[in-house]
Amino acid sequence: MQSLTSPSYASRTPFIPAGAITGIGSLPLTSVASAIRSVAELSPEIPFWPQLPQLSEQETIIRQSLATVADLIEPREEGYGYQVRNGRIDSLLELLHRSTGELTMTNAAGFYAFERALVSGFFSSAVAVKGQTEGPITLSAYLFHRGRSFLSDPVLFAAIAFHVSQIVCWQIDRLKSAGLPVLLFVDEPALCLEVPVASAVSEEKRLSALAATLEDARVRGAYAGLHCCAARPFERMCLVKPDILSFDAHEWLDLFFADSYGLDFVNQGGTVAYGIVPTRSGLNAADSAGIFVRWLQAASRTGDPQKFAQRAIITSTCGLGLLDMPSAIESFSVAQSISKLIRSLTGASQP
Repeated sequence: MQSLTSPSYASRTPFIPAGAITGIGSLPLTSVASAIRSVAELSPEIPFWPQLPQLSEQETIIRQSLATVADLIEPREEGYGYQVRNGRIDSLLELLHRSTGELTMTNAAGFYAFERALVSGFFSSAVAVKGQTEGPITLSAYLFHRGRSFLSDPVLFAAIAFHVSQIVCWQIDRLKSAGLPVLLFVDEPALCLEVPVASAVSEEKRLSALAATLEDARVRGAYAGLHCCAARPFERMCLVKPDILSFDAHEWLDLFFADSYGLDFVNQGGTVAYGIVPTRSGLNAADSAGIFVRWLQAASRTGDPQKFAQRAIITSTCGLGLLDMPSAIESFSVAQSISKLIRSLTGASQP
């Protein structure tokens, strides 16, 4: 497949995080105030607005992204995802086409608390702020009409893609008022779904819609991040030209440094968020050194580890919202230790 049309990395000033850490999005808390304090303590340089799936089902990322049409859908009786209620498809499409992308206190309490904290100067060490949303491919894979996902119908898929772009733009407009760079991550675990030959929405159209969503983020002034924890995602991720590539580095680190698409991405100025801290309990200080050595060995076999370190963000593999809070704190503690070691390669001072 040919590369999709998009500005080259060289034409944009890259974000240089130098090993800073951030969160994928979710935290295992039910108190919004506690979540904001935790973000400030655990991710001070690139704070993120916290999604709180243990607070409410509406805070889960799929339900959160479908809040605009929540009254017109219901959980499927068999399988995963949601289905459009009988006779409501026209109303649902009308709502999606009129979407402003606005999140609400009911489905994103952490966003509004985060916004207030930004305005009040609560995140004094921040060099950037991060938002996130589900991508058009994955969201379409979770929404069904008459037993078929929205990925099987170009009209339905286009409506979801427009809605997601509105969510992206709404978040950026709100977050950039803090006067800091905005990193907007689009989560696409379904990016690597194999497309059936008879599918009405081809792989090229799916990727084009995702690329347009990321370009909308750039036009709004943000750095466009793409997160995918699926297997072997790099070719498809790079084809849609994100500014920041976020992946499961615990599983796929060596593959990334052996992948021509991944290396070209970095060499052309891309930033990489290494999801190198496994999302599980029982982590400890010994894990930090082992993880860093593994990263350093992989980077050194491929090129200049200092260059990779300058363009590195450190995260967990996936969101921490379904763990317990002590495990989440352990995860960030390990990430912070790795961050210090990577920052030492860059010559940057510690925050």
